[in-house]
Amino acid sequence: MRTTRAHRGPWYMKRALFFLLGCFLIFSLTKISAATEIGSDRVAAVVNGEVILESDVKKHKQPLMRSFLSLPLGVVPPGKWPTEREILEELIIIHLLEQEAKKKGLKIEDRILDASLESIRKRNNLSEDQFVLHLSGIGMSYPEYRKLMRRQLTLNRLISAEVAQKVPLSEEDAQQFFKNHKGEIDDLHNKLIESMTPARPQTEAKQPEIPKTREIYVGGQVRLRQITLKLPPGHKRADMERAMAQAREIYKEAMTGADFAQLAKRYSKDHLASSGGDLGFMDTKNMVPALQKMLQRFKDGDLIPPLTSPDAVVIFYIADSKNRVKKVENIPEKERKQLEEQLNKQRENVKKKNTPDTAEKPDEKEEEVKGNEKSLGILTPEEEKEYRKVRRKVIELIRTEKIQARMKEWLDELRKNSIIEVKI
Repeated sequence: MRTTRAHRGPWYMKRALFFLLGCFLIFSLTKISAATEIGSDRVAAVVNGEVILESDVKKHKQPLMRSFLSLPLGVVPPGKWPTEREILEELIIIHLLEQEAKKKGLKIEDRILDASLESIRKRNNLSEDQFVLHLSGIGMSYPEYRKLMRRQLTLNRLISAEVAQKVPLSEEDAQQFFKNHKGEIDDLHNKLIESMTPARPQTEAKQPEIPKTREIYVGGQVRLRQITLKLPPGHKRADMERAMAQAREIYKEAMTGADFAQLAKRYSKDHLASSGGDLGFMDTKNMVPALQKMLQRFKDGDLIPPLTSPDAVVIFYIADSKNRVKKVENIPEKERKQLEEQLNKQRENVKKKNTPDTAEKPDEKEEEVKGNEKSLGILTPEEEKEYRKVRRKVIELIRTEKIQARMKEWLDELRKNSIIEVKI
C-alpha cells in the first residue's frame, strides 16, 4: 500500500480538510468491502476517492486499447510492452488528468466529438452501419468508443494547454542542440518516430488483433422494443432516404444515452409507440431466419442499427432475454481480413496523428522559430549549411524533449497534491 499526501502554501487548511474527507471516503470503501472488492472485482487503487478496479487494468492491457491510448504519459518506455503495474500507473495518471480537466471546466462539446468520430469513419471508408459493426468485430460497442474518444480529446486539450503551449523553444535552443548532437540527428529522429508506434506483446507480435471467434446468443426468448418510421404509400427513393436519415439521428441519440422507450414514444409511428415500442418476449425460433441470425450477434442492452422493410424503417433495442445460450463461432476469414485492413488504416492514422510532423503544436511559437533565420554565431558556416538540411528534425527532437520534461514536472506536481492509495 502506498499513500501520497501533500499540503501546500495558502491552501493548507483546505487541503487538510480534503485529506480528512478523502480518508473518510477510503475508510468507507474499505468498510463496505473488507477484501477491497466491488462485487467480485478487486480494487487496484484509489485516486482522490475515485476507484480503479483490477478489471480496468486488464482491459487497458489489451492490444486494442493500447493502440487507442496515445497520451504522452511517460510511464512505459518506448517499444516495451507494459506490465500490469505500469498499466495501473498509467490509469492513475489518467484519473489525475481527468480530475484536473474537471477542475478547469474542460469539456468536449458533442458537435466536436461527433465531427471527430465522423472524420474517423470517413477516413476508413465505412458507412455508419459498417462503423458500428466494425467496432463490434473488435470487441467494442459504439458508446464505449465514443466515451474513449471523449476522454482522449479532453486530455489532449488539457495536455496541450498545460504542457505543449508552455514549452519555450528558440532558434538558439535548436542550433545548440544540433551542435551537441551533430552527426546523430537522423538516428535520434528515427528512434523518435519508432517510439510513436505502440508496442505489442511478444506472444502476439505476428498475430492480427482481430479475433478469430466471437460470442453469439442463440435460442430462448428476447424482449424487443422498436421504433417504426413508416413510409408513405407508393413511396419514392427520396422518401426512404429521408426516413433513413431520421432513423440515423434517432439511433445516434439512443447510442449516446437517451432512453429508448422515451424515443419510441416521441418518434415511432406504430400502435406500440405509447408503450415505448415494447414488443414483449418472443421466441427467436419463430422469427424469420435473417432477423434470427442478426439478433445472435447482439446481447441484452444492445441497439440494432436501422433496418429497412417494404413500408418502414425500423430500429430495434434488445431490452431483455430469457434462456439464450451463449456460444462461440468462428469469424469468416473474409470478414476478418476486411476488419483487419480497416484496423490497420486506423492504426496508421493514430501513428500519423502522434508523429511530430502532425502533432498539435503551439502555432505562434512554431512560427517564431521558423521566422528566425539569421546567424547567431553558435554554428560555423559549414555547420549552418548542415543544420538547415535537418532543421525540421532538430526542432521536432528538441520540442519532444522539452515536452517530456515539462510533462514529468507537471505530473509530479499533480501527484504531490493528491491522495493516491495503491492496493495491489
